Amino acid sequence: MGLQGQLSDVSSDSIPLLLVAVIATFIGHLRSSLFSFLHSLGLSRLERPPPDDGLLASTVGSGLAGLVVLAEQLNLNRLFSYRYDHSRHRDAAVPDCVVCLSSLKDGDQVRMLHCRHVFHKHCFDGWLDHLNFSCPICRSPLVQDERVAQTRRRVGGDLLHWFSLRAN
Repeated sequence: MGLQGQLSDVSSDSIPLLLVAVIATFIGHLRSSLFSFLHSLGLSRLERPPPDDGLLASTVGSGLAGLVVLAEQLNLNRLFSYRYDHSRHRDAAVPDCVVCLSSLKDGDQVRMLHCRHVFHKHCFDGWLDHLNFSCPICRSPLVQDERVAQTRRRVGGDLLHWFSLRAN
């Protein structure tokens, strides 16, 4: 019916992000309504000491940072996948995808990581869906810890600014 027709143009990879955006918008409207109601009753927020913005931003953004990194990695997986061609890898045996345990065949859509391990694109998407940000074989990180921490701070700062969680 109506909802299915609207979602046909949306990639299934972006549905969790859309859900987070809808929930965040709902919370923002709920928060505004609550503050308007409290203000109409003459009540105001109690004064609190200002929080450590860096620590607070990192803490608030920690949950969503994983989703942001996941979205970035899924986008990279989509952009940097290619069709497997065994003739390009003549000196190597036909590799197996350790996620699905199948051999790679010519024409399969695959992704090669920085560590040079190759996986089916859809298998690696599933690996990322479980928030695994490392190579399934050698566990080398796909994303450096500092980048995750930076994303955590950025997302937390955006949330604090958006929802005005800072004490005035």
